Amino acid sequence: MPAHSLPVKPVNSVMEALGLVDSFKGKPEDFRLAIAETLLDAVGMNIAIITDRILGRGWQPDDFTQEPGYRLFRYKKLD
Repeated sequence: MPAHSLPVKPVNSVMEALGLVDSFKGKPEDFRLAIAETLLDAVGMNIAIITDRILGRGWQPDDFTQEPGYRLFRYKKLD
């Protein structure tokens, strides 16, 4: 079963998202991060903090899909 079809539990805190980024073992193309809409602040500070950690791993955002109540982000190796 493809990773994107598995049940998704969106993260509700920046610390939880950072922990998932830090603990992932595998290729960035296999990592999916579901961010609850409650973390999508108007200034974008929460996503900036998470993206900074993503960039620190040598990854970059690839795309996202909007789902009911969250966004599912995909990543790839930094160009």
